[in-house]
Amino acid sequence: MTASPPTELPPARVAWRRPGGRRRGALAAAAVAAAATLGACGGPHHVAGGTGPGSTTAPGPASQPAKPKAHHAILAPLTGQPVSAGRARREAVVVKIDNIAPALPQTGVAQADVVYEEMVEGGLTRLAAVFQSTYPKVVGPVRSGRLTDEGIVDDLDHPVLAYAGANGLFQPKLAAQPAHLVDADNYPSLFYRDDAREAPHNLYADAFRLAATVRRPVAPRPLWSFRAAGAPFTAAGARPAAGVTVTFPAATARWTWSAAHFRWLRTQDGLPDVDSSGARLSAANVVVEMVPYHTSAYVSGEGAASGGAIPTGDLVGSGRAWILSGGKVVEGRWHRASLTGPTVYEDAAGRPVRLAPGPTWVELPPVGSAVAVSR
Repeated sequence: MTASPPTELPPARVAWRRPGGRRRGALAAAAVAAAATLGACGGPHHVAGGTGPGSTTAPGPASQPAKPKAHHAILAPLTGQPVSAGRARREAVVVKIDNIAPALPQTGVAQADVVYEEMVEGGLTRLAAVFQSTYPKVVGPVRSGRLTDEGIVDDLDHPVLAYAGANGLFQPKLAAQPAHLVDADNYPSLFYRDDAREAPHNLYADAFRLAATVRRPVAPRPLWSFRAAGAPFTAAGARPAAGVTVTFPAATARWTWSAAHFRWLRTQDGLPDVDSSGARLSAANVVVEMVPYHTSAYVSGEGAASGGAIPTGDLVGSGRAWILSGGKVVEGRWHRASLTGPTVYEDAAGRPVRLAPGPTWVELPPVGSAVAVSR
């Protein structure tokens, strides 16, 4: 079956083809405007200025969100924001997304409810973007799975996990998790390649079609509690913060508070982070979770030069955490008893933190990484 490209693209011409197939026509993947919405969460981070795909346009609107009428609101489980009843019941779709220079600009990440940034080989990072309240028509570039992903998907109530292959040691372990795996090798019709980019950084999918592979969808339970929209961040130990810089061995992420947009704005490797629509990436909450990593396998072939050891993050246990919300930061702890249980983020008094409604990024740097909070 031939994979149909998204129908909501502008008329610019970008050739694409199915994985392993011949060129099939022209479509606009490069001009894809994957909804330049306020909850932006991923994308290119190496072009500044202008209003096109490489611009640094900030998210809007430039005001603090109004409080919804709670007695009428149906809230999305992963963002705590009002949605329709149909959207609230949808399953989560987790897509593994490339996060290095040849993969940029990324598409669709800005529409994710939650984004995890995990360390991979060579000290670089890869994203696991979780979609539930919104399914983008184009998301990618899609890359391979890692064992850290089991700790991300297991508490999402049997989500879809979409990826492009996995190490032979990882595949059976991922298959044993409570998730529906959609691999580009087993579902080739659900993925397509953009010939304007170099492989393997050019594989894309439609989140609607990924979700349709589930026969009995189950909505995820909330991963954390939310405070009322517009309510201040009053966690014990919270203090004003202008931003935070998180340093991975071969990548750096910085989040800067914007009071005008009531969001944390993302910078990666020293340059503003924007998505393929040109919107500056942002989040209502940023969590920095210090994670112990261990070597789970070794790279061979493509990617081997970047570092042979493949790390896996241990997402069960406890450790230090920084939680940023509402222009403040609190240094606390994270705890998780099992892979199928949620991670609890506690404030300085040991109480669970309530996050602001909206998208959340979870940074997963290795224990010992530098985390610098600015005031």
